[in-house]
Amino acid sequence: MSRILFFVLLALAVYLVWRLLQKKQLPPDAVNPNVPRLAMVSCATCGLHVPRDEALMQDERFFCCEEHRRAVPPTRD
Repeated sequence: MSRILFFVLLALAVYLVWRLLQKKQLPPDAVNPNVPRLAMVSCATCGLHVPRDEALMQDERFFCCEEHRRAVPPTRD
């Protein structure tokens, strides 16, 4: 029984050392540099944050859905 416990603890120690070495090798923002970060915008009606490429825009304001876009009257210049 003590041998099994020894090998389990040894495997756990090796795993923890491996994880620490992995974290030191990669900076936090370099997980996948080929994937661009999403630009998030806030809905002018409810405040929900949605990706900019999925948001609806009207009069330089962003909306999360068509219903919220229609709920706000357009601004007049």
